[in-house]
Amino acid sequence: MSDTSPTSGSVEAAKQELLALHAADRAAHFATDPAALIAAQVEPFITVRDGAIDEVTRAASLERFTDYFAGATYYEWDDLQPPIVQVAQDGSIGWMITRTKVRRTQPDADGNLLEQTFVYAGIMTYERRDGRWVRTANVSTFAAVGS
Repeated sequence: MSDTSPTSGSVEAAKQELLALHAADRAAHFATDPAALIAAQVEPFITVRDGAIDEVTRAASLERFTDYFAGATYYEWDDLQPPIVQVAQDGSIGWMITRTKVRRTQPDADGNLLEQTFVYAGIMTYERRDGRWVRTANVSTFAAVGS
């Protein structure tokens, strides 16, 4: 019987691929590009936030991030500590825990520019499908940052 599990090198390569997705998320925020942000998202995508569990369609995610990015400018979207990345030995699933400081501005309904600064900490889960990583779920927490 042969062992078909990936070598430690391929697990490390998979971790680097997940970190590249994280870097692409950062770029999507600075570009305020909702399509780029959800490019690797499966349907339905599971979100856990504020005591609720939701299954979200790609269309709903696109609409949400289109609104969230409307007129926004990002000044910070930076890791406060290195992401914690794990990949199963068979290379089929992985997860990443991140802690990110975000500072952004966005006009309100009256056109006043509002600044938001917060820390996001959460976990994103991934599955390898057809040779590429896709996002399957996200658990999010947010903390305000004082001025």
